[in-house]
Amino acid sequence: MKKTAWSLLVFVSLALATRAQQTNLWAYSEELGLWVGIIEDKKPTEEERFRRKMRDALPYQSEVPEALRHSTLGQLSKVSDYIVVGRVAKVKAVTNSREDISVTLKLDSVLLGTLSSKKITVTSGWPEDAEYKMRLEAGYPFMWNWKFRPKRGDRLLMYLFDRSSIGHYWDSHKFHSKKEERAKTGLLHLVRGNMGVRFLDTPENTADYLDAAKGYLEELRGGKRDEESYYALLRRLVQSPVQGIREDARSDLMFFIEYCPSFDARRVLTDDNIDEAIKYWVEHSVLPPREKQQPAAQNEP
Repeated sequence: MKKTAWSLLVFVSLALATRAQQTNLWAYSEELGLWVGIIEDKKPTEEERFRRKMRDALPYQSEVPEALRHSTLGQLSKVSDYIVVGRVAKVKAVTNSREDISVTLKLDSVLLGTLSSKKITVTSGWPEDAEYKMRLEAGYPFMWNWKFRPKRGDRLLMYLFDRSSIGHYWDSHKFHSKKEERAKTGLLHLVRGNMGVRFLDTPENTADYLDAAKGYLEELRGGKRDEESYYALLRRLVQSPVQGIREDARSDLMFFIEYCPSFDARRVLTDDNIDEAIKYWVEHSVLPPREKQQPAAQNEP
């Protein structure tokens, strides 16, 4: 055991010595009986701090950004079988489950698809409100986007799968990807769990969400997709007064720019509607590799 510990100590010392040789910083440790290298903490440069600031300002930057970025209004619109608006008629806990609840919705309108009944019931995992408090105190990001458990009387915008669609369509971020038709089972599920719900809790919020939902449907489910028309929608929605709509549109814009190379991303740099973080991302992450590819393509026989 002592031999192993001493070998480890020598290894660490050698590693520190190598680093110290690069910095010329040494100190003698009487406790260890060795000269050890001191690794100097380098402060980030002004450029590095600015780069980090721009990265952190991008939409939904977190440890698992995909969960939020694949649940935006644009991505939900691409993959849903049904999109509905209605009021909660009943909320019921599911037996033998801590988080699952069933929500019965009395429909006001169906924006996408055809449903025979004026009432639907869906079951989904839905964290208890106590978890919100715990996450808020722990400093989790994007808590403004938390979906509280619905209550009777709440008005909701819901994005729904038929059961046949579950497990498909994780490549929805690609602009030209389209939903395949599948035989319907009649069993309904929320798309991406409770991330497939938006609360319509004020007249202004309701008008803005319905406007955005219809705009996405027209662009993404209305026929042939048009780059110019879709960009016009996104550059309008990134100015929305509703934070959820605005951040969803910013994320959808990034997917559009990244996965639609035929769109000239340089236009974004002079667009006053687009924020500086996305412009910085385009200028430093999107354009350089594309500009390298262009001369190579031109030199091909």
